[in-house]
Amino acid sequence: MAQVLIIDDEPNMRWVLQEALGNAGYDTHTASSGEEALATLVKTPIDVAILDLKMKGMDGLATLRQIRTRWPKVVVLILTAFGTVATAVEALQSGAADYLRKPFDVEEVLFKLSRALERQHLQAEIARLKGGAPPPTPGSDPAWRAAITACADALAQGLDVRLIGEPGSGRASVGRAAHLASPRSTAPLVVCDLGVLPAAEQSTMLDGDGRAAGYWRAAGSGVLLLRHIGRLSRSGADALVRLLEHRSASGVGPLLLLTGTADEWAAAPALPQRYVVVEVPPLRAHLDDLLPFVAAWLPNRAIAPAAAELLHAYDWPGNLGELRAAIERADKLAGAGPIEVQHLPERVRSAPLPNAPVRLPPEGLSLVELEIALIRQALARAGGNKTRAAELLGLTRHTLLYRLEKYKIADT
Repeated sequence: MAQVLIIDDEPNMRWVLQEALGNAGYDTHTASSGEEALATLVKTPIDVAILDLKMKGMDGLATLRQIRTRWPKVVVLILTAFGTVATAVEALQSGAADYLRKPFDVEEVLFKLSRALERQHLQAEIARLKGGAPPPTPGSDPAWRAAITACADALAQGLDVRLIGEPGSGRASVGRAAHLASPRSTAPLVVCDLGVLPAAEQSTMLDGDGRAAGYWRAAGSGVLLLRHIGRLSRSGADALVRLLEHRSASGVGPLLLLTGTADEWAAAPALPQRYVVVEVPPLRAHLDDLLPFVAAWLPNRAIAPAAAELLHAYDWPGNLGELRAAIERADKLAGAGPIEVQHLPERVRSAPLPNAPVRLPPEGLSLVELEIALIRQALARAGGNKTRAAELLGLTRHTLLYRLEKYKIADT
């Protein structure tokens, strides 16, 4: 599990975050100052730092810059109760992955922490790509790869992309993989999640406020990925239109990857530019990719054959998002052993196996009672004719007579 360093000079705040993240399965470390945080980073490998901007001594921005210079692979989330939007943007420009306002909701912290870890994985992928290795994007199904290729081709031609797909289908993953495969892979990919960005702040966070640049300038000549396009506010859309007009006139600015479901696109404000539309397939359309995704998320975890069969039998209405949640839950339940059937959610365990003529109820059943019930139904449908009833059951007449005697089933 990821190693998280909590940096805050308020003891209660450190305790609250340590309890919440510990209960969620993260390994946590704490520091009460920027100086103590740097000393911890020297001794302990850290994946993510949650950093308060307002601290005595070395403040949050100074600490952030030290971390980004000395430990560039560490992803930083900032906390602010005092800073303005401009301060938050300045921190983002200095390398922070995202920001949280005090008082915060624990679920929001966990959500943004998960997104920060995704960014860390992306940085590792870019490093491997620069080293000559192919992008380690799970999935080889033609439908999945076609979506990535179409998106990468559009970026190579300097075109914006509209990614449409069901919730959890991996629209952002396709966008990230396409960025890595495109000529812009060495330029930044900046992710802005409109689903968690307050509507009133979208304009400033996208465009900046004169003192600090927003997401648009942070993306530079790279790619700006806007998630959950249905949450784009009117003011955010106006800011985006201005930026697009400036890009058209000057030739300077990032390309856009815009993601959303069909419903989100229907609810989004209209934008004037033309897009290449790429549809991301649902997981049920490329189930052969299921185990490669699981292996990418949990590289050292074995899965029992019976559990793997059920994973393939379920239709995954929540797509890759639902699969990842289910498999991470199973990973915790399995302990040191392989993931078994009992570690999977009930909805997955009760999925009918491929080509199975009868669905096994989640609570199980009695084969004897089922057989007796089917024999009685066959006799009733055949009007008591045992030869015809045997044919309906796929039995010989002799075998049916044997079962009638065995179960003491009276003639109908």
